Amino acid sequence: MKTSTIVAVTVGTLAVATVGYAIYFDQKRRNDPEFRRKLKKEKKRAQKQQKEEEKKKVVSIAQMIEQALESIKEDEFPTLPEEREKFCMEQLSTGEALLSRGPEAYGIAAICFYKALKVYQAPTELVMVYQKTIPPEVFTVVMGMLSKDVKQKQEKYYTVFPPREMNVKVDELVEGITAEGQKVVRRGLVALKDFAVGEIIYSETPIISSLEPSLGGNDFCHYCIKQIVDEESKARCDTCTKVIFCSETCKKNATVEFHATLCTKDSDEANPERSLYDYTKETNNKYPEMIAKFLVTMVFEESLNKNEEFNMFDHIERLRFLDVRPSAAEEKEIQLLKAALGAKIPGIEEFINEERYLTLKGKLLYNAYGLSTSLDANRSVEPSPEQCRSTHDGPVVGAGFYKVTSYVSHSCDPNAKLAFLDHNNNMSVVATKEIKAGEELHVGFIDQKNGTLSTEQRRQELFQRYRFKCMCPLCEATDKAAEKAAEEATKEAAEETAEEATKEVTNEPIIEVGKADEV
Repeated sequence: MKTSTIVAVTVGTLAVATVGYAIYFDQKRRNDPEFRRKLKKEKKRAQKQQKEEEKKKVVSIAQMIEQALESIKEDEFPTLPEEREKFCMEQLSTGEALLSRGPEAYGIAAICFYKALKVYQAPTELVMVYQKTIPPEVFTVVMGMLSKDVKQKQEKYYTVFPPREMNVKVDELVEGITAEGQKVVRRGLVALKDFAVGEIIYSETPIISSLEPSLGGNDFCHYCIKQIVDEESKARCDTCTKVIFCSETCKKNATVEFHATLCTKDSDEANPERSLYDYTKETNNKYPEMIAKFLVTMVFEESLNKNEEFNMFDHIERLRFLDVRPSAAEEKEIQLLKAALGAKIPGIEEFINEERYLTLKGKLLYNAYGLSTSLDANRSVEPSPEQCRSTHDGPVVGAGFYKVTSYVSHSCDPNAKLAFLDHNNNMSVVATKEIKAGEELHVGFIDQKNGTLSTEQRRQELFQRYRFKCMCPLCEATDKAAEKAAEEATKEAAEETAEEATKEVTNEPIIEVGKADEV
């Protein structure tokens, strides 16, 4: 008999046997209670076994993630753009080679892919590539490493920031309770010791600052925002006439940190840097320039290879921000930034997408403070359409973005004020009331017109600017007074109604004293 015939007969026999067993199984399942109980028990046992296997798998992945992070804990990552790109490509190449060895090399491959992700300029995009190209088991480990690393960083951040010598800490404060009974928590700046009235709590220089566009190139330093009184002390840029500095030190610092990249270079007929500068002048908007300075300074700091655990972006990403809706203006600003920085900072065009730019602008609109460094208290400055926190104790000549002071909350009756004691962007927070250790610091965000603004007016301005309803003690006192007045008015109305009802029941004419003749 042919092999094919034997195979065909065997397959036919197996098919008949399988159908027969299926009929027998179905009958037993329908008619035999003991058989049904046995099946149910076996099903439960199988489900339990499957759950235990899945649990072991989860524990195994968690252990793999822990071990992977521990193995690279002491590793140093490159900071220069060219070195980062080279390192990233090396890790990707090594990871792909390891995948070809099979599942036994997946753990080491995951470490390589994670290292590449750590230095890649657009990590979100790389994650999307990973999701499509690497095995699910490896992707799970990479994302687990990333998640755990971010969590560890977040947990550690507020234990080392702000530095203890600043006499303050960022604390979680209960702001209220939701309808479901859950606590609403926010972060605020709290004093670590007692302070007397007039005592300086701490001083801070900004991450970045900028002059009001109308003042650029006149008599204020482009770096520290100090007013320059002595003409001879002015230090000018070597390649443009758009900015000046109060000293050679400020000139040098500005040049290496951001100005060499953003200089308009008068010798060129037209350049993208000048287009950005002209736009800020025409619109009187300083925040596009501040964002450009921030991005360039961030790259400069990374190039110093300080190996600091938290960089500039780590500091600002935790800050609150306003939701900025995209418009034609923001679209133009993004294009101007990309044109000005694209040829000088590799990868910056991909980094400055719409979402990231609007977030940065929203952080400036919510957190930036007005700088009052002018020596002339009556100086007139063309107001910018962009808002900043300021009580307008003096003319606002620019804005500064501060890492620590951004956590200070508003109060209409604050216990601290901001002072520019050196007439530059170095800000001091000074106690205006006695402050006890553990007490939250508050400053004013708006000009209250020497106390002439009503509670309603203050709240309206704060909501329009910062999207919150002020519940400071001063505003709450007004609310309680209004509630009490309303209660008294309601009580008086009720008494009058009761009195009128009594008059109708007695039906007796009541003549008011002094009005008998009229009746």
